[in-house]
Amino acid sequence: MNLRLRRFEKSDFAKLNNWVQAVSADNYMQKVTPLNVESVEDLDYWGINYVWFAITVNEVAIGGVWIDKRRPNDTLGILGILIGSPEKLGKGIGRQAISLAIAEAQQILGITQVRLTVRKTNQRAIRAYRSVGFEVSGKGTTTLETGLVVPFYRMETEPLGEGPVLTAIEPLGEGSALRRPEGSAII
Repeated sequence: MNLRLRRFEKSDFAKLNNWVQAVSADNYMQKVTPLNVESVEDLDYWGINYVWFAITVNEVAIGGVWIDKRRPNDTLGILGILIGSPEKLGKGIGRQAISLAIAEAQQILGITQVRLTVRKTNQRAIRAYRSVGFEVSGKGTTTLETGLVVPFYRMETEPLGEGPVLTAIEPLGEGSALRRPEGSAII
């Protein structure tokens, strides 16, 4: 399996709805794009307010992973991920993509810590997040538009550089790609 990350492109927006529908992401995710992205035009702020990567397996885009900064001088990043190909779930793709995205966001955005929220019932995701250095740091509930009350965990990394996060083998810039080194362990 050849997993790569590349910058999310305008053409990827057309795939976003298909990914959301394929895994019913709208049933468990409040937002399927970075916090700072509302439209294609917001892609111009890539590398300033956020990084957003398409996750590709064997050169086919199957989802996205992103890290946002809520405020310009923040060193805390907010992680989101969507794998929109059901047959690719549970194969370690998310763990690899998260590790690579964090390494890039650290260099590009200057983040030193990453936070996310995950439903308490999503045990597979919780295990994946723990395997790349996240720990539960809080819990709460949110109420969806449908009125459904959803309990969640807040998870955070320790300061970056101290966990089992993969490191980049090449910088990811315009049109470049990031790969896991051959022979390295999948975390």
